[in-house]
Amino acid sequence: MPEPDKIKRTFSPLYLAIFSGVILAIVMVNGILEVNRTRRGFYLLLEREAMVLLQHYEKNVQEATAAFQTLESGSGKDPFTPPNSGFFFGLEESITEYLVEALHRIDQMDREKPLTLSDFQSLIDQYLITSVIIYDSNGNPLRGLPSSPSSPRGDPLLWQLIAKKRSVAIDLFTKPLAEDHLFSIAISRENPPGMIALRLNGKQLSRLCRQFVIQKAISDMALREGVLFVSVQDDQFITLAHTDPSLIGRREEDPFLKGALHTRRPLSRLYPLGKGEEVFEVAKSFSLKGTPMGLIRVGYSPKEIYPILRQIRRNVALSIFFFAALGFFATAWIWINQNRHLRKMKEMEGRIQLAERLSSLGHLAAGVAHEIRNPLNAIGMGLQRLKREFLPQDPSKKEEYTFFTELILKEIRRMNEIIERFLTLSRPFQLDLRVSSLTELLENLVTLFQEEASSRGIILRKQVDSELPPFKMDPERLTQAFINIMKNGMEAMGPGGILSIETRPLKDQVVVTVSDSGPGIPADRMEKIFNYYYTTKEKGVGLGLPIAHRIIEAHGGQLLIESKPGIGTKVTVRLPI
Repeated sequence: MPEPDKIKRTFSPLYLAIFSGVILAIVMVNGILEVNRTRRGFYLLLEREAMVLLQHYEKNVQEATAAFQTLESGSGKDPFTPPNSGFFFGLEESITEYLVEALHRIDQMDREKPLTLSDFQSLIDQYLITSVIIYDSNGNPLRGLPSSPSSPRGDPLLWQLIAKKRSVAIDLFTKPLAEDHLFSIAISRENPPGMIALRLNGKQLSRLCRQFVIQKAISDMALREGVLFVSVQDDQFITLAHTDPSLIGRREEDPFLKGALHTRRPLSRLYPLGKGEEVFEVAKSFSLKGTPMGLIRVGYSPKEIYPILRQIRRNVALSIFFFAALGFFATAWIWINQNRHLRKMKEMEGRIQLAERLSSLGHLAAGVAHEIRNPLNAIGMGLQRLKREFLPQDPSKKEEYTFFTELILKEIRRMNEIIERFLTLSRPFQLDLRVSSLTELLENLVTLFQEEASSRGIILRKQVDSELPPFKMDPERLTQAFINIMKNGMEAMGPGGILSIETRPLKDQVVVTVSDSGPGIPADRMEKIFNYYYTTKEKGVGLGLPIAHRIIEAHGGQLLIESKPGIGTKVTVRLPI
């Protein structure tokens, strides 16, 4: 008989799996390419839109810068007087308001914690000014950088505050924007009483004016939806204007910005902003009369593309899932159909082998019964007569004589029991089915085993459902099966062990569980427990569980065994109602 595993297959599922894998890979690659094409197309559209915006911003910045340079060149002798129109509209008020806010901020910081020299230096660097000094109410300098030797009477600006003529004193646009000229602004403070003044030179004030002019140039255009920021930097990468005014004056430099400054064409990049957000940025250099002046940058949020990309990824994932499921089910269907014959062959081989073993057992059992049973009966009767009629007269030997005869009789009865088990396996297995109560059957078994359990020091627990419905069974056979199962459980335990019998209904079945607290069955022995003659007990025959298994299967049920070494064994019997 050929080996079932060597049956030639008409079509190997491996080929179908490989074919499905190739199709799946093609779908995945195409999906990834589609996602990348969509992303590149979206960023190309953003870059084109950014170019239009950059041209408008570049024109405004160039005009504002040129106008400021013209105004600055004409103020070499006369006081700096910006025109009240165009990019310069409200310039003086904006600069004054900016510096007053800076003074109030310094006042608040000093009230919270007295400023140190390093704090003053940070403020000077932040606001691009020459000095910051805190005075008392009489105009004497308390703290600042650098310290001022001027007296209050020598400084008209401070004298105006000391005399309580005003709360803010300004001296900003009264002189030309020469580098050696100093411009001042001061405010009064109430707690503690005094004054705070800051000074900046002509170059610093000129830079501040240019920042506000350029800020006005980029603020004239409203930002469209999706634009995160617009920034203008000089050739030293210092921010001259920004849609976020708090970033003005900061220096931001990296290889991308350096490359954008030294090329005429715009450059773009995508970089993370934090918290899972990204920014698509386009940067372009601008010049005035051929001289590079700095960079204009526009940042976009790519959130608009996210729903489209998610939809494409979802479609790709659904396609991959569809093809994977199709390939899996097709492979499984072919595998199952081709293995059905293999399983039937294995089952048939098992049945033939079992039939051969039972046939051999039948012949062996018949021969054993014929050759041994009658002599055993004769020996047993002879021993009983010897025990009864030929007792020694000496009392000391009578007890020993009785012990040996009882021992021999016990072993003869055990041999007779083994022969009966062989005969059970050899006889045709026919069930005498009739409607009976499983509850009553188990109650009787618990009563039967109660005495033996007590003598062994074993606790017998039962939880039998009294409402289990009667159904067709062979009570004698089932009793035999449960006796074998319960005996195995009790023999596996020592004193103090617990044997539990529980029942419960489960849909169209009744489940009976017999659990013991014995040492358990090692994993390497679990596969052999239903083999005939296999036993781990010293005087066992190895037929108890196989017979019980055969009886349960004959009823259309299942016998399952779970065991954990050191914890115990649980035998589950499922019987159809």
